[in-house]
Amino acid sequence: MGRFKLEIITILTIVFVGNVSAQDSKGQWAISAGVNIIDVRGGDDFSGRFNDYLGNSDWNWANSPLSRITAETYLSEALTLQIAGSLNKLDNGFEDVMHSSFDVNVKYGLDAVVSTVFGKSTKYFSPFAYLGAGYTSLKGVGGEAMLNYGFGVNCWFTDTVGVVYQAGTKEQLSDVVPSHYQHSIGFVFMLSK
Repeated sequence: MGRFKLEIITILTIVFVGNVSAQDSKGQWAISAGVNIIDVRGGDDFSGRFNDYLGNSDWNWANSPLSRITAETYLSEALTLQIAGSLNKLDNGFEDVMHSSFDVNVKYGLDAVVSTVFGKSTKYFSPFAYLGAGYTSLKGVGGEAMLNYGFGVNCWFTDTVGVVYQAGTKEQLSDVVPSHYQHSIGFVFMLSK
């Protein structure tokens, strides 16, 4: 029943964002839907954190093929405002705890860096870095505001359809929710102005 509710909420959110974007002629909008993985961070030094980041033994996979959605609007050629929501079930190192988050991030497109390094950029490969904040909750434990930062890439098949991969860190600001990594992959759809 919980999965059904999530899917209904996701569909309604996508329809709502589509209606909002159709009424906004100032900025172009994009939506994405996909899956996410939560990796509770281990290690106190750089080496331990790096090994944990690359290792997958403690990953918590989403129980649904649709566990993360985003809506984005382009603020300028290089800046994008992203609103994201995700659900996951932590069962690796936890006793079936529900993880939910709502985030607002600013993404900075790295196309100019790619162009400088390689001599040109392509519209099919678009890397980015992001910084933001959000609220993450663990059912039965509590929730807290978190600092988000990371990187990602959009790979466009056409001018309006592509795949997005995003990986980052959610840093705890108090001791309620532990710092963790969140990886996500999904389909991204550009909505027309």
